[in-house]
Amino acid sequence: MSHYREIKKATAEVVAVRLVKKTSTTRAHAAISDVIVANPTLTYQQIADLLRCSRWLVYTVAVEFNIRRPRGAGTTAHRRKSVNGGL
Repeated sequence: MSHYREIKKATAEVVAVRLVKKTSTTRAHAAISDVIVANPTLTYQQIADLLRCSRWLVYTVAVEFNIRRPRGAGTTAHRRKSVNGGL
């Protein structure tokens, strides 16, 4: 799993500074959304720690891509509930 800075650097293009920033940011946000969807048991803070970015950025990307998760999806109580069949 790459860090946010590496994702942005890998998706950058050398065209025009403004276009590059917008393109690389869009691609980086898409990559973050993929991580959020692929890891429903991780909290936004844990995802931010993995990607070395802020929790705010992870939350903002989730809102941007309309990613909805149950409240407390990354908590141990939620994981315990889903593993034990709702007991």
